[in-house]
Amino acid sequence: MCVSSTSLCRYLSRSVCLLVFCASGSLAAQEGGIEIFAGETLFESGWRASVTEIYKPKRDLYSGSHRVSDPLNRSTAEWRTVLGIDYGLDRDATISALVPFVYRDLKAAGDRANTSGLGDIALLGKYRIIKEEGQQESFNWAVIGGLEFPTGETDQDANGMRISAKQQVGRGAWNPFLASSITYGKDRARFDATVFYKFNTEGDQKYETGDFFSLSVSAAYRFIHYQYPGPTVGARLGLQWRHEARDHSHRQLVANSGADQLLLNPALSIHPVPSMDLNLGLRIPLYQTYKGQQLGRDVEFIAALGFRF
Repeated sequence: MCVSSTSLCRYLSRSVCLLVFCASGSLAAQEGGIEIFAGETLFESGWRASVTEIYKPKRDLYSGSHRVSDPLNRSTAEWRTVLGIDYGLDRDATISALVPFVYRDLKAAGDRANTSGLGDIALLGKYRIIKEEGQQESFNWAVIGGLEFPTGETDQDANGMRISAKQQVGRGAWNPFLASSITYGKDRARFDATVFYKFNTEGDQKYETGDFFSLSVSAAYRFIHYQYPGPTVGARLGLQWRHEARDHSHRQLVANSGADQLLLNPALSIHPVPSMDLNLGLRIPLYQTYKGQQLGRDVEFIAALGFRF
């Protein structure tokens, strides 16, 4: 069979787009929800339902910590809608479920491919070890553990070619994670810190995403505060350091994988009524460095709406 040079170039560009796309996929099916990773628990025998929208674009190609030219002009954009359900077993224990719906748009060399569908569901449990209260102040320390389930699809294709494992909406793996969070409140101010670690296991296509570690700290202040049950509005500023270990494919190290990032996280927290939570925030990369060549993070947008009942 004779193939023209134009057709061959077209086929190769699609192969580059779909098979060796160097943008990192989402590492966190446990993203979403409201104050899951905090020292405080929900409340005794209560429920909260939330919807979180996350927009995550990646545009510039990095080699190490430096931007480099990209002849394929690659970019990705991910929209993640997460349904969160929290239930308070008692005053010190909360269980949660996070159900993500994912849409990804991938572009390279003038071609594009989309993946969409149910992502990997995460189930979590939180137990508060310490709760101390004083005059207009409180201290809470909790531990969190959970598991991502391989509920997301892992065999989507585009133009007749299977999309790479890293860009599927599911990982096809059972991934446990652990976290520890503290929350300290004083008058209208609040301080939070969380340490998080996820153990990624081998999933579909014999691909294993590297383990993930993060350390987050934040400070918040309620600059509008009316007596209960009046509304409150608070501003939050946080920092997150993220470490992504190297990936493995068929037990072999993936050259273009692994990263360290420092993110600035400004946010607004609005409570029009005690039973309603509205959070609006950004993730702004301050520093990012990558092993090999990978697409870097751009500014991300997060919005979450929750109701307690």
